[in-house]
Amino acid sequence: MHQQQIKGYLAAAISAISFGLIPLFVVPLKRAGIAMDVILFYRFFLGAVLIGLYLIARKQYLGIPWKSLPLLAVMGVFYALSAEFLFLGYDLMSVGVASTLIYTYPIIVAVILHFGFGDKLSTLTKISIGLATLGVVCMGWEESEMRFDVYGTFMVLLGSTAYALYMILVNKGNLRITGIKLTFYSLFFSAIFYGIKAGLTSQTLVLASPYWLSFIGGFSLVTTVLSVLMMVIAIQLIGSAPTAVLGSLEPVVAVAIAVVIFGERITWNLILGLLFIISALMVSIPRKKEEAPVIDSSVSPSSETVEYQ
Repeated sequence: MHQQQIKGYLAAAISAISFGLIPLFVVPLKRAGIAMDVILFYRFFLGAVLIGLYLIARKQYLGIPWKSLPLLAVMGVFYALSAEFLFLGYDLMSVGVASTLIYTYPIIVAVILHFGFGDKLSTLTKISIGLATLGVVCMGWEESEMRFDVYGTFMVLLGSTAYALYMILVNKGNLRITGIKLTFYSLFFSAIFYGIKAGLTSQTLVLASPYWLSFIGGFSLVTTVLSVLMMVIAIQLIGSAPTAVLGSLEPVVAVAIAVVIFGERITWNLILGLLFIISALMVSIPRKKEEAPVIDSSVSPSSETVEYQ
């Protein structure tokens, strides 16, 4: 294996692992009593600032055609909602289970494209849907400390659907924009969404301590900025399909954190469900050779956001 390939696989692994660390930051913030809208406002705002500075440092122009703004704003709302529903799922069920379920979004994309745009469901996609369904059934098979909740599952799947709609707009929106710049605007409009939502619900954006601002800054840096940049490097060095394969590390990391850090008990049905869902993701990865921009997710999103235009 060439040195460049090794660097590419390492970058892809770092991207996946960094995004899988979301529960490590979210759970302490929620336990500290910080409102979800405030957490997500700062996460997206700081992420947009950091990525914007990166683009400026690379001498990349941030401007876009005015006619693209409405579509980018709608995409920002879907981007924001995917994170909101995932974090609601964290309140209702195990963070490990919720973090695994959110990665069913590529299957939802395929289903929406089939019924909404007439795309055919391939045999591999049908197998992927079956494997994901088996994974969800296995996770809910028995009661355990690794909590499974029907309502929580519905919330997380709503988040997965919101992200699937975001991804469809990426492909169908005819945007002439690089992946990192699209990430910048997605984060920017998501921050606006949560800033407005916090204002309408009379939530203050003033944090009680500078410590929590720095903590959220670390959250944004690790799970958003680092994930995006490492993914871009990985795609440049090894291509989008291998990068997407390594994206399957994300739910594994999230489950490991739930068990090791938060003391949730792992069970046979969780392991089996996780294996089924990861297998579904592996089956659903596009086999196209051409490369295209990569976009980070708040859920996800991560190497699973490799897009083909």
